[in-house]
Amino acid sequence: MKKILKNLLFISAALCIPAGFFAEHEHPAFFWHKIPSVDVIFGFSGAFLLIFAANMLASFVRRKEDFYD
Repeated sequence: MKKILKNLLFISAALCIPAGFFAEHEHPAFFWHKIPSVDVIFGFSGAFLLIFAANMLASFVRRKEDFYD
């Protein structure tokens, strides 16, 4: 199941990036909205950074099994 979800994630990412070249903002409010697919790349990189940071933080705050004994 994990392998299927992982493959689905990579396929959707691979399809979203080229799709950004065909969809444009009508009136870009910020300069980065003029760059194709920047929102997709920013979203995926932000999600991966949050997951990485959560894993790193969990390794520091994890308690030993006999903490309450």
